[in-house]
Amino acid sequence: MAFRAMRSITDADVSRILGFIKETVSAAHAEGAVVGISGGIDSAVVVKLCADALGADKVHAVFMPVSSTPKEDYRQTESMCQAWGVKYDVIDIQPAADAFGKMILKPGDDPLQRGNMMSRCRMIVLFDAARRERRLVFGTTNRSELLMGYMTKFGDGAEDASPICRLYKTQVWEIAHLIGVPGEIIDKVPTAGLWDGQTDEEEMGVTYLALDKALNVMEQGATDGEMAEAAGITAEKAAEIRAQVSRMEHKHLPAYAPRDC
Repeated sequence: MAFRAMRSITDADVSRILGFIKETVSAAHAEGAVVGISGGIDSAVVVKLCADALGADKVHAVFMPVSSTPKEDYRQTESMCQAWGVKYDVIDIQPAADAFGKMILKPGDDPLQRGNMMSRCRMIVLFDAARRERRLVFGTTNRSELLMGYMTKFGDGAEDASPICRLYKTQVWEIAHLIGVPGEIIDKVPTAGLWDGQTDEEEMGVTYLALDKALNVMEQGATDGEMAEAAGITAEKAAEIRAQVSRMEHKHLPAYAPRDC
């Protein structure tokens, strides 16, 4: 069976997303956008798209570091926001994470438990700012992460609008080039920044390039073998990706509810 290759992003795609951002804010009678900026490619793209769509004065970027956040992330996020003219704030969430940790974390919990908790602390900050300023929270999750469940439910997966959720990670890199995201951000190793040394690809056990190729044909009805051939991975890894997508579907669907009530 022949499958469509993942298409390249064009200026027309950029225009459609800009229109979506404008229409969403207008329909909600909101004053602008709040975005959590991290120093990674996804958040940089969303901040720049919001600034281009709404005007820089309508965008509030919030950087929410913890004790393990690299110093270069401070510099890079501030530099981008200054260059684009958007409002930039730094809110250290480590004290909140420490307080929640004392209440709920248990000895032997894995790093992901703490990472999810910190992500939900960031969600609180963003929605508080959005309510205070009568703005909408614009999320930064891409399609690859959405399908794999590679985000925290009610953490970085919580938003009022999701402008890049139809773009695979490799397409986010493409759009970054088109809209003028700095090269040092485009070239960074993807990480959620939830603990020292964490990287997305190592945690998932597959590169984004291979993952996106596998997901692209999977969504067109490919078998595990066809996914493996398209992405240059084993059939076992393809089956693992498919199973992960199925398990994580609950993260991006409405809450389960009985049908007849």
